[in-house]
Amino acid sequence: MPPRLEEELDPVTLHNQALINMDSNPSDGFAKLQYLLSQNPFPPETFSNLLLLYCKYEYYDLAADVLAENAHLTYKYLTQYLYDYIDALITQQTAPMDAYNKFEAISNEQINELRRLTKRMNEIRDGNDELIIQKTAKAYDDTMAKYMPVLMSQAKIYWDMNNYSQVEKIFRKSVEFCSENDIWKLNVAHTLFMQVSNIGQNCFTIII
Repeated sequence: MPPRLEEELDPVTLHNQALINMDSNPSDGFAKLQYLLSQNPFPPETFSNLLLLYCKYEYYDLAADVLAENAHLTYKYLTQYLYDYIDALITQQTAPMDAYNKFEAISNEQINELRRLTKRMNEIRDGNDELIIQKTAKAYDDTMAKYMPVLMSQAKIYWDMNNYSQVEKIFRKSVEFCSENDIWKLNVAHTLFMQVSNIGQNCFTIII
């Protein structure tokens, strides 16, 4: 059978098609998500996914335009965390240090929550209520999933400036929560490697 027209697909199927094919054909994926925004109703994840994908592919101006043109959707479909995070990503393109401060505010909120949940886990660990333990562990994982992108965005600001020592300081600040995280460990390794590389070619010449 030939492919069905977009208007013949139900919104959920069209939304899922856009996400599935995004890596191979991002322009088509963006077109599908934009089309869905013009329909009523559309899957509630459409708005946030379009914004996040524009940022992922570094179409920050388009993300800013979507936010400006759909202010009525912002309060309905974006959490405060997600709005603040996307706003900081967009700000980073013209004012990196302003963006860093925005990321820092988000980061502090997540750190406070991680510490609260860590304390809670220690309090209930010896108890027999498995449901409460699972619920608290999930809340911790969910908070960590919010914290990591913010941390990496902060680090990227200084990485793009080739200021690897500052990147290391950012990662050191997060070791309390991230020392067992594979993504964190990989980025720390990259940072340390770049610092060694920048010491100078003489070091490598002697070793070689």
